[in-house]
Amino acid sequence: MDALKLMLAFSPWLAFWLISGGHSQARLQIGIIVAAVMVVVMGLAKLHRGIILWAGVIFFSFALIFVVWLQELWVIQRLGIFASGTLFLLTILSMLSGHPFTESYSREHAPRELWNSPAFIRGNFIVTGAWGLIFLANTLLNLTKFYYPKENEWFYRGIELSFFGLGVLFSTLYSRSARRKRSQLAASEPR
Repeated sequence: MDALKLMLAFSPWLAFWLISGGHSQARLQIGIIVAAVMVVVMGLAKLHRGIILWAGVIFFSFALIFVVWLQELWVIQRLGIFASGTLFLLTILSMLSGHPFTESYSREHAPRELWNSPAFIRGNFIVTGAWGLIFLANTLLNLTKFYYPKENEWFYRGIELSFFGLGVLFSTLYSRSARRKRSQLAASEPR
């Protein structure tokens, strides 16, 4: 999986996290609107797909209604929990359905004949499982932030983005390793 493609897939979420930082209602609303527009545009342009697209559609629709339109304080106070929780829940659902969300991205870098191979499927479950752990960690971090808000907002954001960076790094290194193993196996096969 390519790091730039991962960053592109998560760009609405990153835009939301970066724009909405701090304690400004206006910044929060702008972050939600920008991210929602990005999800729609990227979905229509087919730059964004699968579970991450649907997680964005679900979460940002919810946020547009309850934060931007209704300005529901209870939701606003727990928005980080809802954001990371949505990503976690849909990641787990993708695995339970037998189609981990990384599969559609991985297919861009693997020959079609490998798509049903046990190694390809297992690799996608491993990488998606790692993302699930990251989303769970971010959900728990946002829960902690809700109960212990004394820390600086950017302290929590830094941890969230660090977890995200670890996910991108792990996904990139794991896919490079898998491609290297495939190349070595292909080179060692008799012709």
